Amino acid sequence: MPRTIESIVENHRVAAERRAAGKPVWDRRIDVKAILHEDQSNTSNEHAAQVANRIGALIRSHVPAAWLDWNSDDLDEDLTQIVEGMEALKPDSYEGKADFTPLDDLNSMLDQLYDWADGKRVWLGH
Repeated sequence: MPRTIESIVENHRVAAERRAAGKPVWDRRIDVKAILHEDQSNTSNEHAAQVANRIGALIRSHVPAAWLDWNSDDLDEDLTQIVEGMEALKPDSYEGKADFTPLDDLNSMLDQLYDWADGKRVWLGH
């Protein structure tokens, strides 16, 4: 779900509904921010790929394995594509392309991850 005014309003509605029912707003917490806040000024291809790889591994270790299993009835295809993309990113993934870098790809995948997390009630901060 792309981040739109409608999706933001819907996420707030769901959070309010959960609070009113005595439930926590978030079902899970995965602290990707700890990784993102390390060496923030480093925009090198190597660092972007390393950050993506680490976040992919962190998510894989914190969600049910079935969500990332292409043969499972519980597969979450959106999440699997994000995690596999993060795990596969390399410093030279876009070598020879002046208009797209590993950092661009990381940022795109992070946008997708945050959209996914909002809809699935997963907090990605600390």
